[in-house]
Amino acid sequence: MEYSIEKTSPISVSLSVTCSAEEVKKAFERAARNIGRGMTLPGFRVGKIPVNVIKSRFGSRVAADATEMLADDNMMTILEKEGIRPLYPAQYRGPAAVEGQEFSFSSSFDVLPEIDIPELETLSVTVADPAPPEDALNAMLDQALRRLARYEDITDRSPEDNDLLTVDVRGTVDGRPLPGMTADNFRLQLLPVRPGGVVPEMDPIVRALHVGEEGHGVMICPDNYPDPVLRGREVQLEVVLRRIQREVLPPLTDETAQKLGFQTFDALKQEVWQQTFAAHMRQIQREGKNHLMEELLASREFPLPESLVSRFYREHQRDAEHYLRKQHADEETIREMLEHMHEESMAFARKKAKGHTFLLALAQKEGITVSGKEAEDAVRAMTKGTGQNYEDLRKTIWEAGVVTAMQERMIADRALDRLYGAARKIMAESPMLRPFSEIRREEEKA
Repeated sequence: MEYSIEKTSPISVSLSVTCSAEEVKKAFERAARNIGRGMTLPGFRVGKIPVNVIKSRFGSRVAADATEMLADDNMMTILEKEGIRPLYPAQYRGPAAVEGQEFSFSSSFDVLPEIDIPELETLSVTVADPAPPEDALNAMLDQALRRLARYEDITDRSPEDNDLLTVDVRGTVDGRPLPGMTADNFRLQLLPVRPGGVVPEMDPIVRALHVGEEGHGVMICPDNYPDPVLRGREVQLEVVLRRIQREVLPPLTDETAQKLGFQTFDALKQEVWQQTFAAHMRQIQREGKNHLMEELLASREFPLPESLVSRFYREHQRDAEHYLRKQHADEETIREMLEHMHEESMAFARKKAKGHTFLLALAQKEGITVSGKEAEDAVRAMTKGTGQNYEDLRKTIWEAGVVTAMQERMIADRALDRLYGAARKIMAESPMLRPFSEIRREEEKA
């Protein structure tokens, strides 16, 4: 085997390989033997079919398998020898090898750029007080009690705070329905507006209605709406109030706790506190990781592998398309919105690729790895409950690079965990919180 390597850019490598006719012959022999293992043909014992018979009967399959061996095995050997780690394992795409002839192929792939990776022990990040906020504790307790809640229909008044409403909504711009702002039997709860808080734009409309009545109003298309052309535009709302319900939670007693599987109400409160604390800690970690990455990336510039940018661009567009289809948008609307989102999707992709590239470089420096089996197990777990047979999907999954992408994401996630774990945590100041034993609505004291 002969080969040459050319670094075409700080993030791109080109590899050219030539295999001798003898190497090609050996690959064909090995491919034929592999195919013949366990195969049954009339006149031959199981697994004892001569290689020349396999080649004659299954020539195209033998050639395809031999080509894959020549390309994949040689590329792996060369890259390991040269100390090159491609972002994606390179796969040969081209004509099949021919037995008795030399086989030449080439491949190009992205590699990580040189990045300044700081000493992790020098990093610090400001995090919130780990004590769960009062409203989160009460919300989690209400969520537990809601399993035993009853609901009363209201027909003699307009909606009030904490009512549960069922509405039909039509949102239009220039008479055209907006996907995501048009729904039947949409459920919402009217929450009290805190002093200085922003009143949801639909609230004044529904609060003026009785069941069966229709109301109209205007809202501003939000900044996170998929189509950037429509953001900030006035949306005409048509709302029909179908139902008003009042949620009645059970009393805070030991009997209620026992119905929920706890011996006492204190035991229920303890469980609620633990769950709320765990959820709050996860939020703190997410925010801390984001702040840490933002600070590190703001002071660093490096070339981005286009394979990553392209992948994250496709993901952003695919997510938007999936959302629009769930909202029953027609094909023309989807096409237009995705075109409008091009620049935004590209900006998202470049930002995501920058963070991902940094984490992969950190993983390389720290020796963080994920085996192919770990990634395959993760993909297998994702298919559980979908009704899909993983073994049937396995070849397609490998060829589509799903396992490789999963492996790469898992490496980046582990690198981020290492980064955050090593950084010094500085707690932000926060007001003193009341103990959970005192937290409940005032009416419970009556």
